[in-house]
Amino acid sequence: MQFKYFLYISFIFLLQINPATSACPDIDNLKVAESFGVQICAMPNVDQKFVDHAKNVMDKLIDYNDDGLVDNQAVVDKVITTGSVYAVFKSGRGERKFEDVFWSEEVYDEFMPIFKKKRWDCEGEDEDKCMHAVESKYGTFLAVFTNEMNLSGNGWDPTIEEGLHLLTHMGYAHVYPEIFGQNKDSQIAKLMDVARGGYFEKARRNYPHGAYYTYDDRSCTYSCQITEFTYWAITSLRGQQEARDREIREEWKLSTPNKMQEIAPDLVTLLSDSKYGIYFN
Repeated sequence: MQFKYFLYISFIFLLQINPATSACPDIDNLKVAESFGVQICAMPNVDQKFVDHAKNVMDKLIDYNDDGLVDNQAVVDKVITTGSVYAVFKSGRGERKFEDVFWSEEVYDEFMPIFKKKRWDCEGEDEDKCMHAVESKYGTFLAVFTNEMNLSGNGWDPTIEEGLHLLTHMGYAHVYPEIFGQNKDSQIAKLMDVARGGYFEKARRNYPHGAYYTYDDRSCTYSCQITEFTYWAITSLRGQQEARDREIREEWKLSTPNKMQEIAPDLVTLLSDSKYGIYFN
């Protein structure tokens, strides 16, 4: 999974001069598309078909009920006004070039004295605090690589996962901090802890019996774990994980809407609340 913000090295790069709106960096021949105001940025060596596919996927994520309108305008506005974007890369080299232009060392210089004064350990227990402070002011980007994208229309497509991460991480978590906030006091975090059989700051290799969310990547911070949990819950409720039961069971065990309703009714109730514009019967 290309959910890179949880790594400390990403913190070094998550520093940009804040744009007024969602905006791709100034790179020669960069390919740009737009989905309801959210910009999609692809390096020059990315074939146009992948850019078009990313736009189509983001369009569907933002307008899931397909009525031509944004399902939750406040969420999309938040993603846009933070300057956050969705990126498509062909290689790690392209990603690094994108990072070098998109983020500025000047903002790193701005934040590090603040973190030192607060005595935050941005490589350890305070990583989420540091990340949240920077992202709240300067935004971020979520990315997918072309070799991951499934353009066939059959089977699972990671393009959906990374696009949804952008909307929940930089949209829902900021618009509804008490509900979708990426900290242990939010409602979604409490539901996640129920799903894991307890509160665990770090992902574990083994979870209590009965846990249905068993993410074990220990490099993933608590905030990152919430983002992954929210992704699994939404896509499963939408029926997008039904054919992947065996493939995903080591991490997620509620692969169908029926399993979600049977095992996690409170989670279904939350995600089905019409005011959030997430799930439509």
